[in-house]
Formats: sequence, C-alpha cells, structure tokens
Amino acid sequence: MTLLHPFSLTSETAPTAHARRVRFPSNSLICAGAVLCVAVLACHAPSAASPDNSAATPSVKEDVGAPGTAASGAAAAPAAPRALPAFCQGASAESAVPATAKAELVKDGFVFVEGPVWSEQAGAFFFSEMDFNTQGPNGPPSKIHRLVLPKAFDVFIPDAGSNGLAIDEQGLVACTHDTQTLSRYDLKTKQRSVFVSDFQGKHFNSPNDVAIHSAGHVYFSDPNWQLNGRHSDTGITGVYWRKPSGEVLLVDGDLKQPNGVTLSPDETKLYVGAVEGGVNVYPVLADGSLGARQHFADVQEPDGMAIDCAGRLFVASHAPGKVIVLAPDGKQIGVIDVAPKTTNAAFGGPDHKTLLITAGTGVYSIRTATAGFPY
Repeated sequence: MTLLHPFSLTSETAPTAHARRVRFPSNSLICAGAVLCVAVLACHAPSAASPDNSAATPSVKEDVGAPGTAASGAAAAPAAPRALPAFCQGASAESAVPATAKAELVKDGFVFVEGPVWSEQAGAFFFSEMDFNTQGPNGPPSKIHRLVLPKAFDVFIPDAGSNGLAIDEQGLVACTHDTQTLSRYDLKTKQRSVFVSDFQGKHFNSPNDVAIHSAGHVYFSDPNWQLNGRHSDTGITGVYWRKPSGEVLLVDGDLKQPNGVTLSPDETKLYVGAVEGGVNVYPVLADGSLGARQHFADVQEPDGMAIDCAGRLFVASHAPGKVIVLAPDGKQIGVIDVAPKTTNAAFGGPDHKTLLITAGTGVYSIRTATAGFPY
C-alpha cells in the first residue's frame, strides 16, 4: 500500500539574522543460515563538483576553533560513558567471528537505497530511496519507505528529499539534500519541519548522514555529492555539531567528503567515514564537543555505519559490496557479503538483532546474536 499523505514545512527554530533560504522541489559467532551470530545518509553517486570558493573558507572556520575541537578549548573533560540501554544486556565482545557471512535479500527493484533506521515507536524500519534516473534542480528526488518485518513495505513519505536518517523522541531526523538542511518528520502526522537550517547563514552542501546523542547533541556529515550544480556556500565539505540549544558549529572542515556517522555505544566516541580517509574517530567531550580526529581503520570506500552493543562497528564498503566488521580497537574481524554499492546499515527489530543493510537496488538483512543500535 502506498501512502500519499501531504505534509507542510514549518521551522523549529526562531528566525535569525541569517534566515535560511529554503528550496523546495568485539565478537559474536556469525552463523550461516537462519541466524548470524555477530553481534548509524551516504551516497556515492556522482554529481557536479563544488565550485572553488576558497575565499569563503576562512570565515567558516575562524570562530569554531581548530578542526576536531569545535570551540571546546582545552577545558572540556572527556565525556563520562553512558549506561547502555536495556536491549544491550548480556552483550559480549569476547567470542569469535568467522571470516565471512552472507546477507539475505529482502526486496529488490528500488533505484538506489540509503539511510536505514529503526523506530521503536513505529515498530518499523525506515530507509530512503534516491532516484538518480530523474535528476532535478535540487538533487535526486527521494522518498522514505517503511518496512514492517519481515517483508511488509510501503511508501511513508513520497517526496522526502532525504538521504541518511536517524531517530529521536520527536520522530525521524533526515539529511535532506533538496533543501540542503536537516529536516524532521513527525511519525504520526508526517509533517515536515526544518531541524538544522544553515551554518552562519550559509547553506550546507548536501547533508548525508547523522547521529544523535542521548543528551541532544547532533552530529552530521556534509559532503557535496548532491549539490547538482548548486553553489557551495561553505566552500568546504565538513562535519558539524548541533548543540541542544540549536547552535551549529563546525567540527572538521578538513575531512574530504565525510560520509557515514555513528556514535559508540557509551557515546564517548564519534566515528566518521570518508571516501579517501577510511574510518576516523573523535573523542566526545563532556560538553558534547569533540577532541582531535584520529585514524581508526582502513576500509575501502566507507559509507554508512552501524554499531552493536559490544562496540563493534559494521561499515558499509561501497564498491566492494560488503559490510566490514571492526573490533573496538579497529581490527577487522569479519565480513558480510551483500551486493555492489552497499550504502548503509542499522540494527532493529523487537530484539534489535536484525541488521538491515541497503545496497544499490536492494534491501538485505541478517540476524545477529548481539543486539545493536538503530542507526
């Protein structure tokens, strides 16, 4: 069944002097077969390159501190580890992981799928489908699908402009390249509102993936893949931090084409992938700011990521069509074969042990023995 409910667009923040111009258009056993005992919005499709805007770059960086510090200074202490949610009870990082496993196709026939997320409230997965066969002035058209396990699909938002997705108590948070913002979708009314509009009055490029801290901090990547000929106001590809107050700061303006984003289970680390930089990690400080970026692991074309309760990172490796499983120390401990153009993954289901994987034209899944996080 296709749901074609209209939505309206409102703003969650009061108008500022820089009003946003909105455009519309580690290790668990992996078992073959029914159960895998293993045990985070990001697209590589080509688009127009960002114009050279080097003159704008200093003004973007100058009041947010050095890359990786985001105006935190030396005074901020490391974040205290948060208690793990109830679904993580019994998670262990001590058992072995076989070298390979195979994900099962749930449904094929999409154009290009991305950004899965699990909603406990809705009892469903949501994911984006981007239509690169129909390019528009604001990037590829995109819709949000809903999946109720095991295989009940419908269109949740027919015109979403979305890529990566996350979830919080108020609904879906979507990286929306059509308006170059982060948007929120109410799960009941499907109403759309602006969640993060701009940075210092400048449009983002095409927000790609997003992670939400339990204290309300929001971290997201902004490459330029879906600019589609639009001007890059910031002149950079960056990683940003939205404080609970609504203030937006640049975390890192030197990471080329940042992509997948996810937090560690205890929220003391932020992982960010970049096409040419592998997987990177930043310490999360007590005020939500981030410490200096460090290289975490080499993964070929890292895309979206998921993480399980034992702290193992499941990284979509785009061109190879695999999910690479990394231990908390960055060592590769497993591989899940999926399909070419693997884009993202998320844990969900009633027990949080279904890993949903988006890859090219299909949605895949694999059961796990260790629960994981919804994006």
